[in-house]
Amino acid sequence: MAKLDLKIKKPLDGYSKVINQIKIAEYQFDNLISLAIPLKTERKCKLNFKKSLGEPMPNIEKSIINKSGILGFRIGLDLLLVCNPSHSSFVKKTVPSLKQAFYITDQTGGWCGVRVDGDRVIEMLERICPLNLSQKIFAIGDVKRTIMDHLNVIIFRETEKKFVLFSPSSSSGSFLKSIEISSRNI
Repeated sequence: MAKLDLKIKKPLDGYSKVINQIKIAEYQFDNLISLAIPLKTERKCKLNFKKSLGEPMPNIEKSIINKSGILGFRIGLDLLLVCNPSHSSFVKKTVPSLKQAFYITDQTGGWCGVRVDGDRVIEMLERICPLNLSQKIFAIGDVKRTIMDHLNVIIFRETEKKFVLFSPSSSSGSFLKSIEISSRNI
């Protein structure tokens, strides 16, 4: 009997391209989990988050990146996402600790990420994103849910000219095409 070798296939298969001075690349991550805050347990969750990840739990529409590179962002009153973009023992070490306070759901296969950066990235995003992306309004570390070209997106500002965009993996082809078209047309 033949031995099968199964490999994980990322939604955008390692995509990377530069269009009009904008670098577009798949934002690869090993794990993405949602943390739901049970009713009336905000304080307990804040303590647990700090203990588990070494950073304070972010406020709504804010983020943290801990010393291991784990990205945590809060997109609602009772919902956070935690993304592990590196190869580490995140799941084995951290998830059991977080389960003591949060309801946890693995979202890893349900989302794809795209990092966009460059001098013209704001011009490109303005074509498809209805948010005000000025740094006074949308600062470094901010995160919001929005719509881009009819698709649901979570946008995270990593630096002045670098963003990470998350969209459902079922829309990854349309999502990438929207970004490419907007980049070509600036």
